[in-house]
Amino acid sequence: MASRYKARPRSQIEVQGVKIIQQKLKRMDDGTVQELKRVYFYSANLVARNAMARIPVRTGLLKSSMRVTTSKRGGWVRAGNKRQVPYAGPVHFGWPNRPNQAKEWQGGPIAPNPFLYSALDARRDQVEFAFSQGLMKLARKKGLA
Repeated sequence: MASRYKARPRSQIEVQGVKIIQQKLKRMDDGTVQELKRVYFYSANLVARNAMARIPVRTGLLKSSMRVTTSKRGGWVRAGNKRQVPYAGPVHFGWPNRPNQAKEWQGGPIAPNPFLYSALDARRDQVEFAFSQGLMKLARKKGLA
């Protein structure tokens, strides 16, 4: 039997030319990598701030677990963790078969509440603009543009 809830494809923003600039920046010093991470952080933080207003709150643990992480390759907004907030995935994506007496799970199915996807959809233009502006500013500063 098919599920009523379907997972949405992973929401992300892709900017053309980023890989070429990343390759050039890779050959540069650690300070440049840190500046690139700041651009990623600022862009992802726009989504995180919007998601904070959309996140469902019962105890506040899910809301307090939201964070922005960055690496050389991108920035992400994450919510939940394995130990304290393992229910972040079911809250976001839904859980159609929650009642299971064998595992002592009670209650009905959980409807999806894609607060992170909704936050990205609402801020997509701002995130793209902020990211491209930050990347071009860094490229000009390093003589790559």
